[in-house]
Amino acid sequence: MLIRWLNRIRLAHWKRRYRPGKLITSFLAPDIRREVEVIDTSLIDSGVIAVRTRTWNILYEYRGIQPKPPFGEVRNVRIAELWNWSGAMWGGPVPESEDRSA
Repeated sequence: MLIRWLNRIRLAHWKRRYRPGKLITSFLAPDIRREVEVIDTSLIDSGVIAVRTRTWNILYEYRGIQPKPPFGEVRNVRIAELWNWSGAMWGGPVPESEDRSA
């Protein structure tokens, strides 16, 4: 019973936060930022949403080392894995496949 109640709260939070057309931004490391554009939430009950993402090092952009990348292709992502960062804890360069993996 408690688990059902907690799942309802989590689902309500997801539906409020991840609405189609919304742009959500978060820092993954001190200088790494990810923007997520929510495209479709029809599978949100199972914890999956369709998004376009871009991840970049804001210091590299600011200093002119790398430009701000375009959004990647639309892909289905588990919400639990949406904010995972595979790079170094301190930031650094963004791996090429970060926003293009399926």
